[in-house]
Amino acid sequence: MILFSRRNLHYTDYKWTAYIQNDPRVNGRPDHTVFDKTEGNEMVYLINKLMMIWDYRFANTGNKMEKLIHDKLPTEITSQEDVQGWLKINLKF
Repeated sequence: MILFSRRNLHYTDYKWTAYIQNDPRVNGRPDHTVFDKTEGNEMVYLINKLMMIWDYRFANTGNKMEKLIHDKLPTEITSQEDVQGWLKINLKF
């Protein structure tokens, strides 16, 4: 189920790379795979996955995630699972 898609993104400065269907950067569960916050497909994938895992249903929650990642994610946070942990701590409602 898609909760957050490209059309929901607030920022427009992403690059859009084509990935193969089972590429771990855009498929599966968040893990140790390197995350590129400048890649639109990776951003959409991770936000959508985390919204499903945490049972968030509204696109504006995805926008809050996107803005935090885009603007405040520390450079030393490089894996999908590290982004997940960082967001869990920093996402405030």
